[in-house]
Amino acid sequence: MLGFKNREETTVSASPEAVFAIVSDLGSHASLAGSGEVNAVRRVDDGPIGVGAKYEADEAIKVMGRTTTMTAASELVAYDPPTLVSWTSMPGVPPKPQRIQWWFRLTPVEGGTHVVHECEVDFGRVNPLVKGPYALLRGGAVKRGMRQTLENLRNRA
Repeated sequence: MLGFKNREETTVSASPEAVFAIVSDLGSHASLAGSGEVNAVRRVDDGPIGVGAKYEADEAIKVMGRTTTMTAASELVAYDPPTLVSWTSMPGVPPKPQRIQWWFRLTPVEGGTHVVHECEVDFGRVNPLVKGPYALLRGGAVKRGMRQTLENLRNRA
């Protein structure tokens, strides 16, 4: 069962290929992510970029005035240039959801690319009391961060 879901959209004045090059470069997401919580992202395996590529993200998450630092394990779960990139990100501290997944979906439009940025946090079969607080405690920050990520993307593209 989903504990949180959000979708933000924008149009970027650049080709889908140019936008895809930015959003699929997870190693540069520390500067792209609008939350200010992603400090560094690094690839932790070898081989071509694609489904199964693994990353780690050093993050500093703020909740109720307290900052928790952690390393999240991430893996590309969809990679279809230049239209789709998606990855899961599993935090290193509780409460650990069953799945946190992020998407960038790109569609060519006249004058650029329509970008849909999505996030889902799935706690699976856990006590509903765990799910509600996530949306209340983190939902607003995640939404603001996603909107700022799209603004950063527009500026970068």
